[in-house]
Amino acid sequence: MSTKLNNIIKMCNQISDNIGHHLTPTQAADKVVNHLTLFWAKSMKTDLIKYYQNDGSGLNDISKLAVAKLSQ
Repeated sequence: MSTKLNNIIKMCNQISDNIGHHLTPTQAADKVVNHLTLFWAKSMKTDLIKYYQNDGSGLNDISKLAVAKLSQ
């Protein structure tokens, strides 16, 4: 796995950890999707979606839910 992809996974997990406090998993995932949509480059989102679809094991539960929603 590339360093770039490792960083993308790490950032997504950090975002979901920071956003997820005191929210349901669905609410947290929606906020993560909103953040990724607003602030991440299309290439970063594409790489994250491809990773999720092929493996995704490095993503935490909220990140997985968010990326699933993002990929729809």
